[in-house]
Amino acid sequence: MKMSQCAIVLSSLLFFINSSSADISIKKCQASESSYIFFDESDSNLVEKLIDYQLHDQLEERENTVIKIFANENADDRNYWLASFQFDDQQKEYLFYQADQNEFIQIDQKQFQTLLPKIVECNRNKLVPIYSENFEAD
Repeated sequence: MKMSQCAIVLSSLLFFINSSSADISIKKCQASESSYIFFDESDSNLVEKLIDYQLHDQLEERENTVIKIFANENADDRNYWLASFQFDDQQKEYLFYQADQNEFIQIDQKQFQTLLPKIVECNRNKLVPIYSENFEAD
């Protein structure tokens, strides 16, 4: 009986470990032909949605958190969004959002570092977020 219980626990643990590391594939971005970066009301609403999802409408925490959100500068190819949140205690959390699936995925720093170059590949300045709060570049 103990062997079967052990097998169940191990299989459950393996399932949890595999499901906690999200496998995310990103299609190659398309560069913007415009010299301007368009950021409209729907983009602004999406940014608020990302921030609210992560910070749960806690205004005080938002005021004290460095928020950086990255997406393709090409408004026609802005399906993937990546956000980093650095809190007062220097803890960092990362969030991936796929607009066409309306799906939020909590990711770790390694996944963030892997996805970021793919998402900003077609941007003119790959280091500057498309949106930020409480960030030195604001």
